[in-house]
Amino acid sequence: MTTGTNTMAAPSRMSQWIRLGSVLLLLTLCILVPFALWGDALDRATPGWMGRPQGMALLAALGIALLVADVLLPIPSSVVGMALCWTLGPLWGGISMAVGMTLSFAFGYALGRLAPEHRIRRWVGAPLWDSVRQRARHQALWWIVAARPLPLLAEMSALLAGVWRVPPARALAMAALSSCIVAALYAASTWLGLNQPGAAVTLLATLALPASTWAVHRVLVRRLEKENP
Repeated sequence: MTTGTNTMAAPSRMSQWIRLGSVLLLLTLCILVPFALWGDALDRATPGWMGRPQGMALLAALGIALLVADVLLPIPSSVVGMALCWTLGPLWGGISMAVGMTLSFAFGYALGRLAPEHRIRRWVGAPLWDSVRQRARHQALWWIVAARPLPLLAEMSALLAGVWRVPPARALAMAALSSCIVAALYAASTWLGLNQPGAAVTLLATLALPASTWAVHRVLVRRLEKENP
């Protein structure tokens, strides 16, 4: 009888990993299901929405709102970012995009904080949960920055930062840093297209954007990994 009670109170290591994987799978499904249901429709609708506001302030507000909503809905953030930069100009468009991406992380972090962490910890198993949470907090500097430019992982990292209770000031600072870098790359691409008019240059700038984002992302991750072994 005592053995049964202990087994329930302290699940095996394998059981703990399975339960932790179930938690991560559930969070992933919360992000993937909306993509499957409404992804195509929102991809088609977003350019039309971005073309409706007549004032710069309204367009910036709409773009920021869409980027924040990207946590819960499959908003094509790259389309929103390019629309902001091309319509508002590289400076204000880039600032709006950086603000939107940072607020998006803050929103996802707040949602993650709503999760009953003490219950999840007890269900998964305190030893494994505490170990993973401590490691996540220690390495938050690089995994939050690394995930911001990447679809799905950006939303997942925000939710996990909240679930694992990463210190909010540190988490938000890392997210803001990465968001500013991504927005600056979008702004630079737009600036190149505006100052070198022509379909060829515009196409080249648009195609170079994902590659440059990935290159900066990899350099930054490697540097952070060296600083936080």
